[in-house]
Amino acid sequence: MVLSASIVSAEPSSNVAYDVPTLKFLMNADPARGEALAKKEKCSKCHGDNGVSDDGEDNNIAGLMPSYAFKQLIDFRDKKRDDRDMYKKVKEMDDQQLADLAVWFGMQEAGNGTEGKQMSEDVRKLVVNGDPERLLKACAACHGSRGNGGQFDHPRINNQYKEYLVTAMTAFKEDDRENDVYSRMRYVSKALTEEEIEALADYYALPDPE
Repeated sequence: MVLSASIVSAEPSSNVAYDVPTLKFLMNADPARGEALAKKEKCSKCHGDNGVSDDGEDNNIAGLMPSYAFKQLIDFRDKKRDDRDMYKKVKEMDDQQLADLAVWFGMQEAGNGTEGKQMSEDVRKLVVNGDPERLLKACAACHGSRGNGGQFDHPRINNQYKEYLVTAMTAFKEDDRENDVYSRMRYVSKALTEEEIEALADYYALPDPE
């Protein structure tokens, strides 16, 4: 079999491997240093004092699993995830500083967008069952039935605002974001309709900030 040039030259979507050394490195990170660094770098300007933003366009990072947050920070620094502002913030930071930040924000209390919410039947099917005809896994298989997240690179999604969730899934759908391992979210988002993305975001989202 002859592989196309694009496949042969394809680069990994991230330089982070969830191997034992990485996980041990994160376990030994220092949240106190992370808190001090967050204050020094004024992370609160976009993400709020404790990782919950006052703007629906900015992502909330409170309560994110440190392994996921660490990967995103490394991806910003390595330009595997495109964001000019985040690149400027982290381009001079080393792995230890990024790990400390990830652990600090992971310890902060997150909101719960699904608390008290009822699923529509269409949303229930996607969250609980997925759609075998489209080869869609259930959202709950990775993110949990209430969006609390899973292991390693399966983030909490019930601590986000609807606007951010729609923007994130649309970026995956349109290949504007490509740092998902094995293209999993790109595949899912491309298979979902715009209406389904809106409905899922509405179910998982926090109330809009006042």
